[in-house]
Amino acid sequence: MKLRAWFMLALIFALMAFAGHSLISVSGRAEYVAAAGQQSLYRLDVARSRGTIYDCNLAPLTGSTSRWVAAVAPTIEAVGALETATRGRYRERLAAALEDGRPFTLEISRPIEHACIETFSVPRRYGENQLAPHVIGYLDGMGRGASGIELAMDDALSQYKGQLTVYYQVDALGRAIAGAERRTENTMEQTAGGVAVTIDSDIQLLAEKASEELGKGAVVVTEVPNCEIRALVSMPGFRQDEIYEASGDPDSPLLNRAFSAYAPGSVFKLVTAATALEEGSVLKTFDCTGSINAGGLMFRCYDGQPHGTVGLQEALEQSCNGYFISTARAMGGQPVLSMAYELGFGVQQEFGRGLYSAGGNLPNIDSLYNYRALANFSFGQGDLTVTPVQLCGMMNAIASGGEYSSPKLIEGLVAENRELIPQKPVSDEAYTAMSGRTAKLLQQYLIGAAKDGTGTKAAPAGCVSGIKTGTAQTGVYEDGEELLNFWYCGFISDDTGPRYCITVLKEGARDSGSAAKTFRELAEGIAAKKLG
Repeated sequence: MKLRAWFMLALIFALMAFAGHSLISVSGRAEYVAAAGQQSLYRLDVARSRGTIYDCNLAPLTGSTSRWVAAVAPTIEAVGALETATRGRYRERLAAALEDGRPFTLEISRPIEHACIETFSVPRRYGENQLAPHVIGYLDGMGRGASGIELAMDDALSQYKGQLTVYYQVDALGRAIAGAERRTENTMEQTAGGVAVTIDSDIQLLAEKASEELGKGAVVVTEVPNCEIRALVSMPGFRQDEIYEASGDPDSPLLNRAFSAYAPGSVFKLVTAATALEEGSVLKTFDCTGSINAGGLMFRCYDGQPHGTVGLQEALEQSCNGYFISTARAMGGQPVLSMAYELGFGVQQEFGRGLYSAGGNLPNIDSLYNYRALANFSFGQGDLTVTPVQLCGMMNAIASGGEYSSPKLIEGLVAENRELIPQKPVSDEAYTAMSGRTAKLLQQYLIGAAKDGTGTKAAPAGCVSGIKTGTAQTGVYEDGEELLNFWYCGFISDDTGPRYCITVLKEGARDSGSAAKTFRELAEGIAAKKLG
């Protein structure tokens, strides 16, 4: 019996010795030592961000506003201070945080001085009145680019990521140890690097204010001669922090209408006019009776009103359909189609990865042997569709003396020291689309249209402008009346000549009033700010 007892006692001591040796061996390994050390620290991420998107003058378009964030080691005193500062707004959350004991963050309206509270000013990615949301785009739930420049330049913007982190000493239950030292790591300065776009914040703000009554539509402003996009507005707009709500809106605010294709209506008559001037096929006079037969179908001028005897200048100023139908019939469809290609129509444009404008649609040449189809094409109807950006590119070519330059949206990369590193655009076309003589004549005719023609309602005070209007059928009816798309496309000049091109689209409306007002107010604002 004694022998058995001694045996059991020896076995127990052996097991204890083995367990002790194993514990020492395991705890001595580097990875377990590191893991044990990590358990005494609690990492609290206060803020994360990525590279900044700048305008053409390196003014930040993202991260330009800030917010206060409190990093809190929960004690009764600290929670009490927050309760007072927030006027009980987060009472339940603060009570739960105090019970939990782990450090937490809370957005507050002003700094709080307390030993257990650190307050940080951190950038807000998108402001409440964010400029150019359709250009900038937005992020997905993982913080990656989902649309716009955020998507197109995701790699560059992700390269300049930064974060603000506070490390706390905690006990075995993860509760912050009162009075223990804490450590802060802040790399947010790295987010100064990023991307610059061609948008000018001053002009963008003017465009957004001018388009407030536009409803559904788009506004594009380019600078002559290189066709940099200085403003781009799509209406209605959206907030980047309310993407779910915007995605369910029947007015489709997430759609970038400036990059979408529509029938251009009479603005396209400039293409037919340019072709006639280049081909030497200008009709010296045309007797407009208010309608014309093409392929057995009667085409009417606006409201069926006769314009009398007109030449090319008067036909553009009064937007005479009959003149351009007759001109296209005399030339045939191929020259007009070729000029349309030369002016950037029918081709999708890429601004960056995943960021495209629609190509629109040009009819094929075989269809234009039909007089009805050719008639529609000559004044911007039928199968033809174009984007507001493309129309601004066309006007930019006329304004720059016939030299076509593809629209540009990305200026370049920005280093951490905020030095601009220019980048060649993905689409970078530059060539002569028409002679200088043709462009000069069209400029004069457009100035006439702004003074005495269909563009008078949109003509700005204080500067010289040239304007071509367009009205396009949609086939959509409301209360028995067809809704129309209204266009105002033109340029404004200083003493040296045309400086900025403006395109305004009013989608699905009964009258053009708000489109004309948008063009006029925007043109006057740009003239006062940039041409004075």
